[in-house]
Amino acid sequence: MVAEGFLHQLAEAEAQLDSLTHLLLLGDAPAYEAGALAFRQALVQLAHAAADQPTPVPRAVADRLARLARALVQQRDQLARRAMVVARSLAVVLPQRQPTYQAPGRRAGFSGAAPQIYSAPAR
Repeated sequence: MVAEGFLHQLAEAEAQLDSLTHLLLLGDAPAYEAGALAFRQALVQLAHAAADQPTPVPRAVADRLARLARALVQQRDQLARRAMVVARSLAVVLPQRQPTYQAPGRRAGFSGAAPQIYSAPAR
């Protein structure tokens, strides 16, 4: 028999994930971040409640857990796509980053050699 506390925590996690999906569609980043923290807390509480459950949970509960997992995977994929769109948009709008310190005509980046001040012989 599944405890009421576990079912309540499962319903809370499902509701939090639905809320996150809605916030993702709205594009409200600060609200999404706050919702993500609340969802994480709901998952922690669900994990604590699951510790006292029988090993083979009833089929209906297993189906709900599987739906929650699938929805979470979809959420992660949507976030990855959204991050890519934002990165591409920024690349179009903002100029390419130029290094702050670069000699004219030289390639940017670390060459692996010590700076000239350190490679000069000591006197």
